[in-house]
Amino acid sequence: MWKRRCLATWAGIGLLALAPAWAIVNGTIVSEARYAARFPWAVALVGKESGGVCTAQLIAPDWVLTAAHCTSTSMAVRVGDRDRTRARVVQVAEAIQHPRYDAKTGAWDIGLLRLAAPVAAMPVPVASVVEGRELLREGALAVIAGWGRRATGLGHSELLVESEVALAGLRREESRFIFIDRASGPCGGDSGGPLLLPRADGQLVLAGIASRVAGDLCAAGGGISLYSDVAAARGFIEGHVRSLAP
Repeated sequence: MWKRRCLATWAGIGLLALAPAWAIVNGTIVSEARYAARFPWAVALVGKESGGVCTAQLIAPDWVLTAAHCTSTSMAVRVGDRDRTRARVVQVAEAIQHPRYDAKTGAWDIGLLRLAAPVAAMPVPVASVVEGRELLREGALAVIAGWGRRATGLGHSELLVESEVALAGLRREESRFIFIDRASGPCGGDSGGPLLLPRADGQLVLAGIASRVAGDLCAAGGGISLYSDVAAARGFIEGHVRSLAP
Protein backbone atom coordinates (compact mmCIF):
# COMPACT_ATOMS: atom_id res chain seq x y z
CA MET A 1 0.00 0.00 0.00
CA TRP A 2 2.93 2.31 0.61
CA LYS A 3 4.37 2.06 -2.92
CA ARG A 4 1.33 2.58 -5.12
CA ARG A 5 1.44 5.92 -7.03
CA CYS A 6 -0.84 7.45 -9.63
CA LEU A 7 -1.80 10.83 -11.09
CA ALA A 8 -5.04 12.74 -11.44
CA THR A 9 -6.23 16.23 -12.31
CA TRP A 10 -8.31 18.44 -10.02
CA ALA A 11 -11.18 18.82 -12.46
CA GLY A 12 -13.02 15.51 -12.66
CA ILE A 13 -10.85 13.69 -10.12
CA GLY A 14 -11.75 9.99 -9.91
CA LEU A 15 -12.00 7.99 -6.70
CA LEU A 16 -9.65 5.28 -7.98
CA ALA A 17 -7.09 7.86 -9.13
CA LEU A 18 -6.12 8.63 -5.56
CA ALA A 19 -3.14 6.82 -4.05
CA PRO A 20 -2.52 6.31 -0.32
CA ALA A 21 -0.93 9.41 1.21
CA TRP A 22 2.86 9.40 0.95
CA ALA A 23 5.05 12.23 3.23
CA ILE A 24 5.43 15.84 4.39
CA VAL A 25 7.40 17.54 1.63
CA ASN A 26 8.82 21.05 2.13
CA GLY A 27 8.13 20.67 5.84
CA THR A 28 10.17 21.49 8.94
CA ILE A 29 11.75 18.98 11.30
CA VAL A 30 10.13 19.18 14.73
CA SER A 31 12.58 20.01 17.53
CA GLU A 32 12.59 18.05 20.79
CA ALA A 33 11.15 21.03 22.66
CA ARG A 34 8.43 21.54 20.08
CA TYR A 35 7.54 17.84 20.10
CA ALA A 36 7.14 17.91 23.87
CA ALA A 37 5.04 21.09 23.79
CA ARG A 38 2.94 20.53 20.67
CA PHE A 39 3.08 16.91 19.48
CA PRO A 40 3.41 14.57 22.52
CA TRP A 41 0.44 12.61 21.13
CA ALA A 42 2.03 12.00 17.70
CA VAL A 43 3.08 8.38 17.16
CA ALA A 44 4.68 6.42 14.35
CA LEU A 45 3.35 3.06 13.15
CA VAL A 46 5.89 0.58 11.79
CA GLY A 47 5.06 -2.78 10.22
CA LYS A 48 6.66 -5.57 12.24
CA GLU A 49 7.54 -7.55 9.13
CA SER A 50 7.11 -5.15 6.19
CA GLY A 51 8.85 -2.16 7.77
CA GLY A 52 6.12 0.04 6.26
CA VAL A 53 5.51 3.34 8.02
CA CYS A 54 2.33 5.24 8.85
CA THR A 55 1.60 8.13 11.19
CA ALA A 56 -1.03 8.22 13.93
CA GLN A 57 -2.10 10.02 17.10
CA LEU A 58 -3.08 9.19 20.65
CA ILE A 59 -6.67 10.20 21.37
CA ALA A 60 -6.79 8.42 24.74
CA PRO A 61 -4.13 6.69 26.90
CA ASP A 62 -4.81 3.33 25.25
CA TRP A 63 -6.27 4.34 21.86
CA VAL A 64 -4.62 5.50 18.63
CA LEU A 65 -6.48 6.98 15.66
CA THR A 66 -5.09 6.52 12.14
CA ALA A 67 -6.15 5.68 8.58
CA ALA A 68 -8.08 2.44 8.06
CA HIS A 69 -5.46 1.26 5.56
CA CYS A 70 -2.86 1.54 8.35
CA THR A 71 -5.05 -0.21 10.92
CA SER A 72 -3.58 -3.65 11.67
CA THR A 73 -2.31 -5.69 14.60
CA SER A 74 0.87 -6.19 12.55
CA MET A 75 1.80 -2.56 13.24
CA ALA A 76 3.89 -1.60 16.28
CA VAL A 77 3.19 1.79 17.83
CA ARG A 78 6.24 3.96 18.54
CA VAL A 79 5.46 6.70 21.01
CA GLY A 80 7.12 9.34 23.17
CA ASP A 81 9.85 10.72 20.92
CA ARG A 82 10.10 12.80 17.75
CA ASP A 83 12.77 10.25 16.66
CA ARG A 84 10.77 7.11 15.91
CA THR A 85 13.93 4.96 16.19
CA ARG A 86 14.28 5.99 19.86
CA ALA A 87 10.60 5.89 20.75
CA ARG A 88 9.02 3.38 23.11
CA VAL A 89 7.42 0.46 21.29
CA VAL A 90 3.89 -0.51 22.32
CA GLN A 91 2.09 -3.50 20.86
CA VAL A 92 -1.40 -3.37 19.38
CA ALA A 93 -4.06 -5.42 21.19
CA GLU A 94 -6.92 -4.75 18.75
CA ALA A 95 -7.31 -3.13 15.33
CA ILE A 96 -10.71 -1.74 14.28
CA GLN A 97 -11.43 -0.31 10.83
CA HIS A 98 -14.48 1.87 10.25
CA PRO A 99 -17.30 -0.55 9.28
CA ARG A 100 -17.95 1.42 6.07
CA TYR A 101 -14.32 1.57 4.95
CA ASP A 102 -13.92 0.92 1.22
CA ALA A 103 -10.35 0.04 0.24
CA LYS A 104 -11.04 0.74 -3.44
CA THR A 105 -12.49 4.22 -3.12
CA GLY A 106 -10.89 5.23 0.19
CA ALA A 107 -14.24 6.19 1.72
CA TRP A 108 -14.29 6.14 5.53
CA ASP A 109 -10.53 5.59 5.64
CA ILE A 110 -10.25 5.84 9.40
CA GLY A 111 -9.52 3.28 12.10
CA LEU A 112 -8.57 2.68 15.71
CA LEU A 113 -5.78 0.75 17.42
CA ARG A 114 -6.26 -0.33 21.02
CA LEU A 115 -2.91 -0.48 22.78
CA ALA A 116 -1.78 -3.41 24.89
CA ALA A 117 -0.68 -0.92 27.56
CA PRO A 118 -1.74 2.69 28.23
CA VAL A 119 0.62 5.54 27.40
CA ALA A 120 1.28 8.47 29.74
CA ALA A 121 1.08 11.26 27.16
CA MET A 122 -1.38 14.07 26.57
CA PRO A 123 -3.91 12.97 23.89
CA VAL A 124 -4.74 15.26 20.99
CA PRO A 125 -8.13 17.03 21.20
CA VAL A 126 -10.56 15.49 18.69
CA ALA A 127 -12.88 17.76 16.71
CA SER A 128 -16.55 17.54 17.60
CA VAL A 129 -19.26 17.54 14.95
CA VAL A 130 -19.86 21.25 15.57
CA GLU A 131 -16.15 22.09 15.44
CA GLY A 132 -15.74 20.15 12.23
CA ARG A 133 -18.51 22.18 10.64
CA GLU A 134 -17.21 25.52 11.91
CA LEU A 135 -13.43 25.14 11.57
CA LEU A 136 -13.16 23.27 8.28
CA ARG A 137 -13.58 26.04 5.73
CA GLU A 138 -12.06 27.37 2.50
CA GLY A 139 -8.66 28.98 3.00
CA ALA A 140 -8.26 27.88 6.63
CA LEU A 141 -4.65 27.40 7.74
CA ALA A 142 -3.98 23.88 9.00
CA VAL A 143 -1.00 22.05 10.50
CA ILE A 144 0.00 18.63 9.16
CA ALA A 145 2.70 16.28 10.42
CA GLY A 146 4.23 12.86 9.78
CA TRP A 147 7.19 10.53 9.58
CA GLY A 148 6.90 10.00 5.82
CA ARG A 149 9.30 10.58 2.94
CA ARG A 150 10.38 14.19 2.45
CA ALA A 151 11.05 13.79 -1.29
CA THR A 152 10.90 11.17 -4.04
CA GLY A 153 13.58 8.52 -3.62
CA LEU A 154 14.27 9.24 0.03
CA GLY A 155 13.49 6.84 2.85
CA HIS A 156 10.98 7.56 5.57
CA SER A 157 12.03 10.31 7.95
CA GLU A 158 13.30 9.20 11.36
CA LEU A 159 12.29 12.59 12.79
CA LEU A 160 8.78 14.04 12.89
CA VAL A 161 8.18 16.70 10.22
CA GLU A 162 5.46 19.37 10.25
CA SER A 163 4.13 21.98 7.86
CA GLU A 164 1.35 24.54 7.51
CA VAL A 165 -1.06 24.29 4.59
CA ALA A 166 -3.94 26.43 3.37
CA LEU A 167 -7.13 24.55 2.47
CA ALA A 168 -7.50 25.88 -1.07
CA GLY A 169 -10.29 24.62 -3.32
CA LEU A 170 -11.81 22.81 -0.35
CA ARG A 171 -14.43 20.21 -1.24
CA ARG A 172 -16.31 18.21 1.38
CA GLU A 173 -17.81 14.76 0.91
CA GLU A 174 -19.65 12.47 3.31
CA SER A 175 -16.61 10.99 5.03
CA ARG A 176 -13.73 13.17 3.84
CA PHE A 177 -12.53 16.46 2.43
CA ILE A 178 -10.25 17.32 -0.47
CA PHE A 179 -8.06 20.37 -1.03
CA ILE A 180 -5.14 21.58 -3.16
CA ASP A 181 -1.66 21.75 -1.61
CA ARG A 182 0.20 24.71 -3.12
CA ALA A 183 3.67 24.23 -1.64
CA SER A 184 3.57 21.44 0.92
CA GLY A 185 1.70 18.24 1.57
CA PRO A 186 1.75 14.59 2.60
CA CYS A 187 4.09 12.06 0.99
CA GLY A 188 5.02 8.13 1.78
CA GLY A 189 4.53 7.27 5.42
CA ASP A 190 2.26 10.18 6.35
CA SER A 191 -0.92 8.14 5.87
CA GLY A 192 -2.95 8.28 9.07
CA GLY A 193 -1.29 11.52 10.16
CA PRO A 194 -3.06 14.59 11.52
CA LEU A 195 -4.55 17.70 10.02
CA LEU A 196 -5.05 20.19 12.84
CA LEU A 197 -7.12 23.35 12.86
CA PRO A 198 -7.04 26.11 15.50
CA ARG A 199 -9.93 26.79 17.86
CA ALA A 200 -10.77 30.38 18.78
CA ASP A 201 -8.34 30.18 21.73
CA GLY A 202 -5.54 28.98 19.44
CA GLN A 203 -5.57 25.36 20.64
CA LEU A 204 -5.15 22.91 17.78
CA VAL A 205 -7.81 20.25 17.31
CA LEU A 206 -7.63 17.09 15.19
CA ALA A 207 -9.92 17.58 12.19
CA GLY A 208 -8.51 15.25 9.51
CA ILE A 209 -6.60 11.99 8.96
CA ALA A 210 -4.28 11.74 5.93
CA SER A 211 -5.77 9.26 3.48
CA ARG A 212 -4.84 9.70 -0.19
CA VAL A 213 -3.15 12.06 -2.64
CA ALA A 214 -3.23 12.80 -6.36
CA GLY A 215 -0.34 14.48 -8.16
CA ASP A 216 3.37 14.18 -7.39
CA LEU A 217 3.41 15.98 -4.05
CA CYS A 218 6.71 14.35 -3.06
CA ALA A 219 8.64 15.69 -6.03
CA ALA A 220 6.84 18.94 -6.77
CA GLY A 221 5.41 19.92 -3.39
CA GLY A 222 1.99 20.48 -4.86
CA GLY A 223 -1.08 18.45 -5.71
CA ILE A 224 -4.35 17.23 -4.25
CA SER A 225 -4.71 15.91 -0.70
CA LEU A 226 -7.61 13.90 0.67
CA TYR A 227 -8.19 13.63 4.41
CA SER A 228 -10.78 11.58 6.27
CA ASP A 229 -13.16 13.85 8.20
CA VAL A 230 -12.71 13.16 11.91
CA ALA A 231 -15.93 14.93 12.89
CA ALA A 232 -17.91 12.80 10.41
CA ALA A 233 -16.52 9.67 12.08
CA ARG A 234 -17.10 10.94 15.61
CA GLY A 235 -19.86 8.40 16.27
CA PHE A 236 -17.58 5.49 15.31
CA ILE A 237 -14.79 6.85 17.51
CA GLU A 238 -17.04 7.42 20.53
CA GLY A 239 -18.49 3.93 20.16
CA HIS A 240 -15.10 2.45 21.09
CA VAL A 241 -13.30 5.21 23.00
CA ARG A 242 -15.68 5.72 25.91
CA SER A 243 -13.74 8.65 27.36
CA LEU A 244 -14.69 10.71 24.29
CA ALA A 245 -18.38 9.91 24.45
CA PRO A 246 -20.68 12.73 25.68
